[in-house]
Amino acid sequence: MAVSPAQLSKLGVPVWKQIIAGGLYTGLAPIASGTVASAVAVLVYFTPWGANYLFLLGLSLAAFIVGIPLARDVERALGHDPSFVTIDEFAGQWLALASPWVLHDPIWAVLTFFVFRVFDIAKLWPSSYFDQRPGGLGVMADDMFAGLYANIVCHLLIFGYQIVRQFV
Repeated sequence: MAVSPAQLSKLGVPVWKQIIAGGLYTGLAPIASGTVASAVAVLVYFTPWGANYLFLLGLSLAAFIVGIPLARDVERALGHDPSFVTIDEFAGQWLALASPWVLHDPIWAVLTFFVFRVFDIAKLWPSSYFDQRPGGLGVMADDMFAGLYANIVCHLLIFGYQIVRQFV
């Protein structure tokens, strides 16, 4: 359902909640709002603090905690897991990017972006369970699991590549 900020305001969602829950209004993207939000979230990785995995983990956790009540409020106005809510993509993408071993590597950023999007769309268990749950926790948790899965798989790919490269 396409929605405008004015419509959300009429439905009782204040502008400040729209900006945060809608991932800086990335939720207004006409198609693939989750992908747009993930791409914007990746940009944080290229800031001076973005390669610090503790910073990314902190951002992810903060977005998750703040996102639960905000997603719940927007969901009440728009229905189950509205595409406007993209703070969940920010939280999941930041979790996918967090690595103490890979620092400011554009390949890592691109890899985690694509792998996160695959897991976010595929909804492997328990993401599929949370995706079906109403409320803010359901909206947020499926993306956190997608981010966790992406983080693990990307680390395995990077470490596997480094091992193979030594022998080839």
